[in-house]
Formats: sequence, structure tokens, C-alpha cells
Amino acid sequence: MIDKIKKGLNKRKVKLFLVFLLCSSLAWFISNLGEQYTDNTTFDIYYGSTPDSLLLNSVSKRNIKVRLRASGFQFLMFGFKNKTVVVDLSELEKKGSKYFVSPTTYRSQIESQLSKFITVEEMDRDTLFFDFQRLFKKKVPVLPKVTIDLEQNYLMDKSYTLLPDSITVLGPKKEIDTLTGIATQTLVLPRSTSDISKELKLNLPTSLKNTKYSDYSVTLSAKIFKFSERVFEVPVEVINVPEGVGIRTFPEKVSVLSRGRLSTVKELGVSDFVVTADYANLKDKDENVLELKLTKRPDSVAVVQLRENKVEFILKRQ
Repeated sequence: MIDKIKKGLNKRKVKLFLVFLLCSSLAWFISNLGEQYTDNTTFDIYYGSTPDSLLLNSVSKRNIKVRLRASGFQFLMFGFKNKTVVVDLSELEKKGSKYFVSPTTYRSQIESQLSKFITVEEMDRDTLFFDFQRLFKKKVPVLPKVTIDLEQNYLMDKSYTLLPDSITVLGPKKEIDTLTGIATQTLVLPRSTSDISKELKLNLPTSLKNTKYSDYSVTLSAKIFKFSERVFEVPVEVINVPEGVGIRTFPEKVSVLSRGRLSTVKELGVSDFVVTADYANLKDKDENVLELKLTKRPDSVAVVQLRENKVEFILKRQ
């Protein structure tokens, strides 16, 4: 019984000893973390804010060696392993054909990215040199691959629109010179009866690795309406008739088909249309047929068609 008590006391002493040892070790560790240390490390460099007109081909350095002074806490919290710092190329300098960033400039940039409790004691003092390729801009049209089939008795108001109808490409000259246009994705809309508004992605060429695009999609819009139609009998006006000669056409009036919105078509009259025949265009004076042309028509109507393309005529001496 006494032996068991002794063993229990011994175990308790061991546990207390281990607790005190752990606490003292932790206190020593925390005390040492507050001390100042120096250490060498290497930062990987990311080059940001490259000028829009230049493509970065190569750089003289991808990483930089530094010697830092900081407390143990800072070294522990900051974590310098595989640390990446940014060098801003908006402060790029040029001498002749060479682009560079001076050590003073990039050291200042790197120091601004570190904690104020970390001091840079030493850093590589090599000037950073860059090889760039000049980029060019070009405006190219958007090529729609769109088929819109309308339901019977429906029309499209004028034509569909693309917004934007062209885009700007930025890239090396040898790449963008191959571009004559950018096609949209294929879209087929059957039996349409209502207005259309759809976003279409652009089929951007994957082979142009260094080219950038101002837009990656466009908006297709179209106004669709149910139409009404009217036929107007419009007088034929013959122009450029020689002096002293009268002319009469057969027929004297021709049919003009107008197709559009009901409210618009109802407001039209014969005076909204002018049909002319130009006597000066008659190549063979022995002929008695003139070609007709619709020289005035209302813009508010989607479709206007002449039902006759030619008229016969006779000349009368005056």
C-alpha cells in the first residue's frame, strides 16, 4: 500500500517537472522571438503594370537576394519562403533602345511591400533590364454568323444590329495582320415573332497567343413586328426628255407595294413615293422601253417594291 502511494507521488512529481519545463521553454522561446535577427532570403519577382503598348519577352532577373533584419516574431509571421514581390513597370526607364528599372527604384518598391518592422540591410544592386516587343492596335469588324427566320406575316425593322459591330485588337504586328474580322458564335432563330436581344460570344482565334481583345462578346438586337401592306398607284415621271419633245408612258401609273407596321402604312399616301424613268439612259433610240426607278420612298416603311420595272413610251412632237 505504501509502495503504491510512493509511486503515485513520484509520477506526480514527474508531471509537475514536465509542466514547469514546458512553461520555462515556452517563456525562453517567446523571449527569444522578441530579439532582433538578420537572415538571408530570396524573393521571386513578379513584374506588373507592363505598358499597354509593349509585350514583355524576357527579363534579366526573376528573383532577387536580400538580407533582412527583423524580430523573431516578424520572421515567424511574415514567412519569407517562396515570397513574391512586385516590381511595378509603370516606373520603367528607357535609354536608347534599352528598357530598365534602377536598383534604387525597385528597392523602394520592395521595401514598401514589407512590414515597417522589417529592415532591408542588403539587396542585389543589379539594374533590371527588359526585352519588349512592340504591340499594335487594329480595329476589325465583327462577322455575324446569324440566321433569323421570321414567321409568316412578320418582318424585321430594317436589319438586326450588333453592338459593338467592331472590336479593337492589341498584339504583335505579325499576329494582328492575319485578322480581317472576328466571327460570332453561330445562332439560328427559327419562326421568330418578337423582338430579339441576345448576347453572342466571339470566336477568338486561339492561335494568336499574345493578342488581346477589347470585347469578348457582342449584343444582337432586332425589332420584329407583324406587318400590314398597301399598294399605291404612283405616276411615272420621265426626266431628261429633249426640248420640244413630249412623252407618254404606258401605263402612266405603276403599282408600288408598301409593307410595314399597320400604324405607319395607314398614314402613307401617293405623294410619299416618286417613280422616275430617265430618258438619258436609253441606249438605243429605236427602243420604246424605259427602266423605272423608285427615287423617293418613306424611311419608316420596312419594304417598298416596284411591281413593274419597265414601261413602254411614245414620243410626241410639240
